[in-house]
Amino acid sequence: MEKTYSLTAHYDEFQEVKYGGRYSSDILSNGMTLSLGGSLDRHTTRGRGGTLSNGRNKDLGSTSSSGGLPRWSRREICLLSALVFAAGMCVILGSMLALKYISLDAQQDPQCRQDCQRKRSLLRAARFVQSNIDPTIQPCQDFYSFACGGWLRRHGIPEDKLSYGIITAIGEHNEEKMERLLLEPIKRQGVDSAERKVKDFYRSCINVQEIDKLGSDPLTEVIDSCGGWDMSGAPPKTPGWEREGAPQRPDFNELLYRTQGVYSTAVFFSLTVNVDDKNSSRNAIRIDQEGLTLPDSSLYLGQDEDSVKILAAYKALMERLLSMLGAHNATQKSKEIIHLETRLANITVSEYDDQRKDISTMYNRITLRQLQNIAPSLHWKRLLDRIFHDNLSEDEEIVVLATDYIQKVSDIIKSTSQR
Repeated sequence: MEKTYSLTAHYDEFQEVKYGGRYSSDILSNGMTLSLGGSLDRHTTRGRGGTLSNGRNKDLGSTSSSGGLPRWSRREICLLSALVFAAGMCVILGSMLALKYISLDAQQDPQCRQDCQRKRSLLRAARFVQSNIDPTIQPCQDFYSFACGGWLRRHGIPEDKLSYGIITAIGEHNEEKMERLLLEPIKRQGVDSAERKVKDFYRSCINVQEIDKLGSDPLTEVIDSCGGWDMSGAPPKTPGWEREGAPQRPDFNELLYRTQGVYSTAVFFSLTVNVDDKNSSRNAIRIDQEGLTLPDSSLYLGQDEDSVKILAAYKALMERLLSMLGAHNATQKSKEIIHLETRLANITVSEYDDQRKDISTMYNRITLRQLQNIAPSLHWKRLLDRIFHDNLSEDEEIVVLATDYIQKVSDIIKSTSQR
């Protein structure tokens, strides 16, 4: 049987024949037959420069029809295969190493991870302390300047604040983080989603265009619902207001409930629920001094030039706001409001006072009945029942942090005109 020629296996020899190589007959050096021109049998097809037997000319026809591009040699194919194999092995080995490190991290001793966290925290604290000290100051001569000099150089007291410290700076930093979180897209769109409620509420507060569009109407509606500026427009049949037949005068305790319970505004005092300062296993209703608009009680007393300027600016702002909100005789009303706040400032203990720094001296745990006796001008049980939607017992214990203040506030309310 006559040997046939394989184009794939003997491509190099074919190239020699194609370009007029060393062959002058139709017998190749390996003994296979090559027909140059002439008629073909049924197993052959004409190719470029000759025909090959056994139908292997199909590869040649493909090569010729594609413009004569040479096929890859066996050596090139072997090299490409080796490269692909090596790349695959690298991917497999990399995946195995990654899985190994992940498993080692998962099996790591929790105590070791905790120590690493502690070390990182200590390093951050050390860098913070180092950046805030002033190494040019001798600590034995002026330790405060040595410990805080670096921080004081980088920070000044803002114009809108009476004081500024590291606690305030941390609070501002946390507020910036919260703002970024609140402005992120809402992920939980459910009707009862707390995330949706909080983010919608915050966005409504910063929607300046809508706020400008509404103008003073929302505040005017609130003031009118409370009886107006002179407290004379209250509907007589509204629950909580005094009985029909009596003078058209609103019930002070109803107004107190609306401000404290509905609008969450601390008027005359603050009312919160916190962990009991002397029993961390329980929560307690806590009442403390509150009610001033300016940040410190000393600003109402005009003890220095800055206080006088601030109080005058506050009075001018109040007159402008009262006029914008529809109050008649805004100048007179602003004087009455400042006079009332000044009386509250006189009985308010400054937060910088030593008395306000010791919780044991402020802490007074009393029953609701005792609170009613201390401040009889207010209906405490009715107020707390409505705010907490409960029927509290007269023996319910409440923590009062400013007992003297609450007693004096009751006297001020009793002696002040309800108008």
